[in-house]
Amino acid sequence: MLSDKSYQIKILGINYLDQIMELHQLIIDRLIRKDTLEPFTTEFMKEHLGNKGFIIGADYGKKLIAFRNVYFPDINEKEWNLGIDLGFDESILHKVANLQMVCVHPVYRGNSLALIMNGNAIRIIKSLGKYDHICATVSPYNYWNLRILFDSGFVVKKLTTKYNGKLRYIVHRNLKETQRFDPVCHESVVLTDFTKQYELLNKGWYGTGLIINNESAGPNSYEKMLFVFCKQT
Repeated sequence: MLSDKSYQIKILGINYLDQIMELHQLIIDRLIRKDTLEPFTTEFMKEHLGNKGFIIGADYGKKLIAFRNVYFPDINEKEWNLGIDLGFDESILHKVANLQMVCVHPVYRGNSLALIMNGNAIRIIKSLGKYDHICATVSPYNYWNLRILFDSGFVVKKLTTKYNGKLRYIVHRNLKETQRFDPVCHESVVLTDFTKQYELLNKGWYGTGLIINNESAGPNSYEKMLFVFCKQT
């Protein structure tokens, strides 16, 4: 377990690009399901280090052990401006920011680094005063990231295909309005029951959390996980 003083969270500069790509590749190589992460090219990663976004990283000594990308998509970037997928009016598409890739070195997982980086990223986005909406995509099979996004205040609003046919939830957090949900009107669906999830999402319900209905279930036992849907009040 890392102590708070043993690592440093900071915005990364271009000098970290090689370490970012090295950690990015390490995570990809270790994936059981390759479709759970959309790889970035070096050139696209560079854009996150320029005026199109920023990357928050966790330094342990001189080693990069985790990073989280933030991207500011143009209003006409159909692949990356997730406000388009969510049906936002064109007049507010410039107010959408994305949480993109998050990578944590396997050795340093269990230290809440992704959740901490999310908190820092959201705080920075708010401080810019330009963005009202933060969106992200996450694979239904990326239990770890989905849970962290829920813990960071996001809700699932859509299930669709992105990135050449990969199944993705689109999650959203409104920075201007607190979303409130009916505590009585909720429904739990098996995580792999995508037909029922489509039905609820199309009716205007939102995915708000995950529960495991068997204490012995591991994080890859998707059929033993329940996806909680609620109605907004």
